[in-house]
This record gives sequence, structure tokens and C-alpha cells, in this order.
Amino acid sequence: MVMRYYVIGSAVIILIRAQFNIPIPFGNIGLKTNDEGNLEITSNEGFNLFGYGGKRNVKVVTGNGTFQIEKEDVGLVNGSQYGGSGAFSFDKQKGINVGQNVTLGDQTAV
Repeated sequence: MVMRYYVIGSAVIILIRAQFNIPIPFGNIGLKTNDEGNLEITSNEGFNLFGYGGKRNVKVVTGNGTFQIEKEDVGLVNGSQYGGSGAFSFDKQKGINVGQNVTLGDQTAV
């Protein structure tokens, strides 16, 4: 009975440090622990057909006193990116940070 708990505990410890990458149509969903030990969940989707298409990226990071979410939605027109991105983060040492960008071709407004 005790051996069963050791096996289950060992499996949990191994899986906590593991990195998962789940493929979805035109992208993936990722789950990993970053260098600081925080949980990082990502979702990347994209489609590019001869310079036309789009991409969407979402990243959520959470851990000890830290929360961060980043989002990017971009349309591709003739190889140029048009769209926006934003971020919201809270860190117990740095405080609150909110940001947003708008990209039109080769120009970015912050």
C-alpha cells in the first residue's frame, strides 16, 4: 500500500516539471513551467496563405504572487500585419502593468 503512494507521488513530481504541447488545427496549446517556476499556458493559432491570413496568440502565466496575460490578434494582408495586442500583469514586487499596441503594416502605436 505504501509503495503505491510512492509511485503516484513520483509520477506527479515528474508530470509537474513536464512540458505539454497539444496540437489543434492551425496551432497548438502549450502547458509548461517556466524558468522562475511559474505555470505558463499558451495558445497559438495561425494561418498564412501567400501572405494573407491571421494569427492569434494567448499566454497566461501564474505563480507565487504573479499573474500575467498577453493576447495578440493580427490579420495578414499582402504580408503585412494589421491588428492589436495587449497585456495585463501583476507582480508582487513590480506592481500592476497594463499595455496595448496597435499595428498597421510597419507602424506600431503604443
